[in-house]
Amino acid sequence: MSITIHNHWIDKLALLTGVLSGFALYPQIFIIIMSGSAEGVSLTTYAIIFGNSIVWLMYSIHRGLISLAIPSVLNIFASLAVIVWFFIV
Repeated sequence: MSITIHNHWIDKLALLTGVLSGFALYPQIFIIIMSGSAEGVSLTTYAIIFGNSIVWLMYSIHRGLISLAIPSVLNIFASLAVIVWFFIV
């Protein structure tokens, strides 16, 4: 399936908000790294975000929707970072 980029304003808005929402988890990662602790952060929440993002990524690839693929990839990396942090630190 090929990626189609549309020029309608709602498509551009979806792409912009997709990128912004993809970075929503990164401030929490920054706090975890700076404090050296994931205390008070729910592992279950990040596991759900990880699984949900995988499904959305598969759907976005299937439909060729870049506006869904970007936040999915960013959220996969972010949630995986938090999950790994729980088991390493």
